[in-house]
This record gives sequence, structure tokens and C-alpha cells, in this order.
Amino acid sequence: MSRINLFLLASACLCMLSGIVHAQGANLGGATIRGEVIDTSPENKPIEGVTVKIVYFDNEQEYVVTTDKDGDFEITGLPEGRYTISVSKNGYGDRVGRSKVVAAGGEIFERIKMRKIDTLITFLQRQPLIWLFLADITVVIIFVIVILLIDFSRPRYRGM
Repeated sequence: MSRINLFLLASACLCMLSGIVHAQGANLGGATIRGEVIDTSPENKPIEGVTVKIVYFDNEQEYVVTTDKDGDFEITGLPEGRYTISVSKNGYGDRVGRSKVVAAGGEIFERIKMRKIDTLITFLQRQPLIWLFLADITVVIIFVIVILLIDFSRPRYRGM
């Protein structure tokens, strides 16, 4: 009977040991970098289609992913180490973040805000007084052109 108990105790210890080793191996599988990209509006709307580039510091290997409709991104299975995260999308200013260190089996969550780049049209849409200024200048320019056309179209008489 004592041999059976010893065998059962040894089997239980081996099962627990293999479970611990398996759990540690699962944690050391690779690092994860995930996050979300939002705009700078008060609503913090997610931005879809942002290119997220994650560069591994040791060998400058690049990992590229695109945000989904909720502005989320995730890259798994990365080696531990230092990374730089940069984001870019047409119509928005590019962003390069500070370097981050992730441990084996660890995870980093990065929330990145992007600002829309003003084009001439969007700038003018947000500045109604500029429209009035441009309209005034246009009227003055047209008035000057009409006066010059009238002046040059008059026949000139030479005195005798």
C-alpha cells in the first residue's frame, strides 16, 4: 500500500511540475503591443485605416498593422525588447511615439491621438470671417479691373 501511495504522490508532483512548466512557457511565448488610435476632437473618435509601424530597436525589424473600424490594433508574438511605435494616415499628422520596453510574455497598451491636417478648404470652412475678407478683396479687384478697362477703352485725342 505504501508503494501505491508513493507512486500516486510522485505522479501528482510530476503533473503539477509539468503544469507549472507549461504555464511559464505559455507566458514566455511572445510580447504583445496593442492600442487604439483616436482623433483629438472632444469626442475622441476612433480612426480607421491608420498604418501603425512598430520598429524593434535591436535589429530595426518593422512590424506593420492597420487599425480596424474601432481604431484598435494589435501585434502578438514579438520578441522582448525596446520598440518605437509610429502612426500615419492621409489627412492626419504623422506621429512617432517614445520608445517602449516590453518583457517576454508582457503586453503594452498605447493610446495614440492624431490631429487632422488643415487644408485650405477646411481652414476656410472653420474661419467664416476670412470668407468676408476674401469677398471684399474680390469686389475691390473686380472694381479696379473694370475701371482700368473703361479707362483703356476710351479713345485718346491728341492735341494739335
